[in-house]
Amino acid sequence: MMKARAMHLDPFSCASGFLRIAVSARAAGVMIFAVMFFAQCTPERDSSATGDGSMQISPSDEFKVMTFNLRYDNPGDGKNQWSNRKTFAADVVRNSGASIIGIQEGLHHQVVGLDSLLLDFTYVGVGRDDGETQGEYTAIFVDTTHLKVIEEATFWLSETPDRPSVGWDASMERIATYALVMRRLDRPGSSFYGNRPILVVNGHFDHRGETSRTQAALLIQDKTEELRQFGAMESVPVIVMGDFNANPSSEAIDVFSSFLTDAYHATISSPQGPVATFNGFEVIDGGYQEPEGRIDYVFMSDEFAVNSYAAINEVRDGRYVSDHFPILVGLSVQKR
Repeated sequence: MMKARAMHLDPFSCASGFLRIAVSARAAGVMIFAVMFFAQCTPERDSSATGDGSMQISPSDEFKVMTFNLRYDNPGDGKNQWSNRKTFAADVVRNSGASIIGIQEGLHHQVVGLDSLLLDFTYVGVGRDDGETQGEYTAIFVDTTHLKVIEEATFWLSETPDRPSVGWDASMERIATYALVMRRLDRPGSSFYGNRPILVVNGHFDHRGETSRTQAALLIQDKTEELRQFGAMESVPVIVMGDFNANPSSEAIDVFSSFLTDAYHATISSPQGPVATFNGFEVIDGGYQEPEGRIDYVFMSDEFAVNSYAAINEVRDGRYVSDHFPILVGLSVQKR
């Protein structure tokens, strides 16, 4: 069955809904994506809005997000090859109840294959090698029964983020994908931040270059701060997730912590599952409790409360679903 794909809208047109992209500069190098709002392109009004335009959102309205490094399809992985894990991966996503999933390392056939197994989802993203289908993706999957993507793009974590490139001391091209996500207003039963968009950014940082990781975090900080300013509207809430190949005491994580909150530390209930997030496919009962082994993260702005955090360490047929544990976070709107 063919599924509708999310479209990458022309950011220079009113039809894109909200965004105009321009070039801005920073002392560290050229950066893209200053955002301006078209007054004539206003978002849809939701029937649940009050007379002053504010939304009545219950704090109990929860949705879940997941960051999931799939492990690229490596023929040398033996029994852990993707062909032996893809159904398991789709089951983990479905069983999690997540509405938004950021994946890393997926090659084109992995992303398309996972998409074909997740009938209620669509994805946005491109391959890092050519900006089309070559190389690993940082795709964002969105549950279309409740949500829609109104704008999306991928940028390179480098001094030239608008084109395929290697940044700073990185060993290869690295990318991040963003999506502006809104509740589908034709599905009034769904609860997801009223009729306002949420900015979701999903990235994968270099495993060798420490400078590149710090600079990539600064680039994402600038990008999110620009994209959050929707003209005269309130600041757009943001979720940043991904495999950052950085431990909690690193400079890169310090950058994120300076403007966002780490879901691991903010959860109302105790974090569930292992602390470390990389497992190398080695199944160890009760293992991976080293705090410095946590390299996969979900960060969010202060509009959200964190209800739950779990590293999923399910074992099926003697294997984990990936060489990273998927991280599942339950969020609810805390304030407007």
